[in-house]
Parts: sequence; C-alpha cells; structure tokens
Amino acid sequence: MGVPIINADEFAAFVLVLLRLSMVIAFAPVLGSDNILTEAKVALALTLTFVISPLVSVDASQMPMTWFGFAWLAISELLMGLALAFMVRLVMETANLAGEYLSFQMSMTMVNLMDPQSGGQVPVISRLVYIVFILIFLYANGHLVVIKALVDSFSVAPPGLMVLWRPETFSEVLSAVGRMYVLAVKIAAPVVAILFCAKVSFGIVAKAVPQMQVLFVGMPLFIMVGLAIMGFSLDFWPRLVGEAIFEAQEALKRLIGFFAP
Repeated sequence: MGVPIINADEFAAFVLVLLRLSMVIAFAPVLGSDNILTEAKVALALTLTFVISPLVSVDASQMPMTWFGFAWLAISELLMGLALAFMVRLVMETANLAGEYLSFQMSMTMVNLMDPQSGGQVPVISRLVYIVFILIFLYANGHLVVIKALVDSFSVAPPGLMVLWRPETFSEVLSAVGRMYVLAVKIAAPVVAILFCAKVSFGIVAKAVPQMQVLFVGMPLFIMVGLAIMGFSLDFWPRLVGEAIFEAQEALKRLIGFFAP
C-alpha cells in the first residue's frame, strides 16, 4: 500500500481553507467563546478543513507559489474570515449595547462584573441579556447559519484568488452596525419608556413634597419596575433576535457575493 502523495498546490489550498475557517471559529459567536477550550476550537477547525478542502475547487495555475504571493493570499483569507465572523458577531454585541441602555435607565451602571468575552467590566444587566441572546441564538440554529455561510463562501469565492475589497463591502458592514443599534433600541424600548414615565412622575412628586426622599425611594423602585418590564418583554425577544439572525444571513450572502472574483 503506497503512501498518499500531496502536491504543493493541494497543501496550499488546505492551508488557505484552514486560515479562513480558523478566523470564523475564533471570532464567531458561541464558536469563538473563551469558555470553549482552545484545543476544541483547533480540533473543530481541522475537522472542518479536512471535510471541506477536498470539495473546494482551486485553480492551481492562478495560485502564486512564491512566499510573497502566498502571504498576500493568506492575508486575504484571514480578512475574509474576519469579515464573515464580524457580521454575525454584531448580532450578539447587540446584547451588550441593549444592556447598557437598560442599566442606565435602571440606575445599575455601577453594578459590573467581569465579561469573559471581552476581558473587561460590563453591567450585570448586559451579561444577563447576553446569556438570553446566546440561548436564542442556539435555539434558532445561528451557529449552523455561520457554518453554512462559511461553506458557501468557498463556492462563491474559492481560495487562491486575491479578494478585492469593494466599496459595497464597507457599506454592507456599516448597514449591519446600524441594524445593531436599531435592534438594541427595540430590546430596551419598553423598559426605557416605562421608566421615563416613572422618573417624570417622581420629579413631580419631588416638587410637590420636598420632604420626601425621592432618591432613596425611587432607586429600588426603578430596579424592580425595570426587571419586571424586562421579564414581560422577553416574549418579544425571540422574534426580534430571529429577524436579526435572518437579516445577518442575508447580509452574509451579499457580503460573500462582493468577495467573488
């Protein structure tokens, strides 16, 4: 039984596929979580590469075999994988943004904890919203959407070709950032509206009864009312996050199309 021989073109294609996969797995939501062992991420990247690489059509005649040319192709693959992961990660970053809005309105901006994703301090409400988003993301098969978009990218923009960053690419990314802010406002809108009315009411009471300690009475009330309204509005979150995941899927298709040669 002979030993299988892998030529330089096949090995180069394997490396380029691995680079694009690695960037997505390292930065995509859930897949790139710090709670997942690095060894598990490496094993997943290698497994997907072994499965996808034989199915990818690579034109070896257009692939430069010099170190400088291959380095440019490697950078191109890294940037493409980073762009794909960034588009999906914006959906999950909405949780932190919405949590900031909610914490500010509920007077809980000083109640922080360590975020293992960013390594910094985030409000506890942001962490709570992020956990709910993760559960909805997994229930909606968002992780499968990421893998499917990644597999489709190899058929539209095969490795071995330099990716040309078009102006439409940056416009699509800016549109995704805009949708992130809109979704965060939709998530926080019920709590913000109710607490705004409550604060206006307490302002009137403070003017009418100056002896009343509105600050000490209002702060725990704002927290209780905010948590209650947030609990009641949880029924609408799956629909909003599902729509955001669908929009992210469509945005990924357009983004991959921009990378086509």
